[in-house]
Amino acid sequence: MNLSYASISSNKRVDGLLCAVESATYYKRVLEFQNLEVDKYRHCTVSCIVGIECGISSSAIIGVAKEIYDLFGGGHAEWRDLFANINGLRLSQRADIQNFEDCSASCKSIY
Repeated sequence: MNLSYASISSNKRVDGLLCAVESATYYKRVLEFQNLEVDKYRHCTVSCIVGIECGISSSAIIGVAKEIYDLFGGGHAEWRDLFANINGLRLSQRADIQNFEDCSASCKSIY
């Protein structure tokens, strides 16, 4: 089989996006189960763990896509949600933050 760099690269992007959607959906449910009301904390935490598990690019893409969806009637779009996502992505790049619990604790200290 002869694969070009573009097809391999494209498949990795798709895999990363699928990973990000599945991971974000899972952790969103975990946070809803905990019945936490702080929206920015949830944005931060989900972006952080998805960034760790699936990569920051995929996490950033689904975070922006969610706000665009909200903008067109799916919810309440807010710039502050995007900033919380960015905080989570920054945290996901720290060596001392490696799992959901680390993301949650770090985001709680911010929000």
